[in-house]
Amino acid sequence: MPRLTRPLRCAAAGALLGLLAGCAGAPAPSAPLAQPRLASPGPPAPGSGTVVLLTHGWHTDIAVPVTKISEPLRGFVARFGHARTIVFGYGKRSFMTSREHTVGDWLTSILPGAGALEISALRTDATTAYGASHSMTLALPPGGEARLSAFIWQTLRKDAAGQPVAVGHGDFPGSLVFATASGYDVSHTCNTWSAQALAATGLPIRADGITFSSQIDAAAAPFAARASAAR
Repeated sequence: MPRLTRPLRCAAAGALLGLLAGCAGAPAPSAPLAQPRLASPGPPAPGSGTVVLLTHGWHTDIAVPVTKISEPLRGFVARFGHARTIVFGYGKRSFMTSREHTVGDWLTSILPGAGALEISALRTDATTAYGASHSMTLALPPGGEARLSAFIWQTLRKDAAGQPVAVGHGDFPGSLVFATASGYDVSHTCNTWSAQALAATGLPIRADGITFSSQIDAAAAPFAARASAAR
C-alpha cells in the first residue's frame, strides 16, 4: 500500500505515444488472479468531501479518502483494509495487464483498445504519498462524493452477478486492474476519464477535448485555489 511517485512512462517515445503509453499502465506481477469478494464496510462519513487529482508526467489518477467513498463503491474500502485513500486510474487494458513491454507494445499503445481501471490503496493521504507537486486537492460541491462514487462504479464492467471483473494485478502491491465498460483511444485517455470523473461530482469542468494532463490540471486549478482559500 505505500506508494512512491510514479516514474514517467514515456521518456523515449514521441509526445502522443508518450501520452497514451503513460495512461496505459505498467508491467503487472505474475501472481495468480482471483476475483475479489467485495463486501460493504458500512456508510461513509457525512459532510462535504475532497478528492485529489494526481499528476505523474502524462498520466493522471483520482485519489479519494475512504471516508468519502459511497455505495456501491464501498466494497473496495473493505477489500483494502487499513487504507486511508483509494486511487483510481484509467488506462488501456492490454498495456496495463502486460508483464513485459516490447517495442511493439509501445507502438500499438496509441491504437484503440479495451479500457481498464487500476484500483490501489494508500495508508496515508495522497498529498503525503505523492508530494504537493504531483497532487491537487479539490473541494467538491454538496453530494459530489456520492456522484463520484457512482461514476467510478459505472465505469467498471460487471459480471453476471453484478460484480466488477478483475483482469490483472496493478503495478503497486495489492492493486488490481478491472475491466471497464468504456474503451480507450486518443479521444478517451486517462486524462479524459479523470476530467469526466471530476465533472461527475458537479464541478464545472468540461471533459470534451481533454487529452493531456496539462489540460486537466489547468481546468481543475481554479477549484484547488478555492479549496485552499476555504481552509
